[in-house]
Amino acid sequence: MQFTQLPLLAMTLALTALASPLLAIDIAGRQTILSGTNAGSIYMFGDPATARALFWQYGSCGLSTFFADDVSPDIPLVAMPSTIMQSYGASQHNTLCAKIVTMTVGGVTRQAAIADTNVSDTHSIDMTSDLWVAFGQQDGDGSIIPAVEWSIAA
Repeated sequence: MQFTQLPLLAMTLALTALASPLLAIDIAGRQTILSGTNAGSIYMFGDPATARALFWQYGSCGLSTFFADDVSPDIPLVAMPSTIMQSYGASQHNTLCAKIVTMTVGGVTRQAAIADTNVSDTHSIDMTSDLWVAFGQQDGDGSIIPAVEWSIAA
């Protein structure tokens, strides 16, 4: 039986995709569907309620229209980097919309719901100021958190 290079290439690509560092396995009884490390940025200085309202009403996921019953009004909201979001669908059809992302910075862990896509060149997780301060940053400083470890569970 003669093998061609095409099936071998396809198998190599499939195995490479399975070995991707963005994929992980079971954590605390829930399967992690995606994880990684990205920079973190503050979406808007000041009252986190204002930023949350903007994410809720105008974020690419359309939480106020398509996921109003799926997201607690008490949970912070974030915009995930476009480099991550682009693989999971457009706008409200993105399967990451309204999912809970668990983020850790310097031993501090917080959760937020995914509400928007951050299209900036920093490829950072844009967050409300309450998360920013919880991760040890100052409201109004405009810096970047270099490494936010994050995971999304099914």
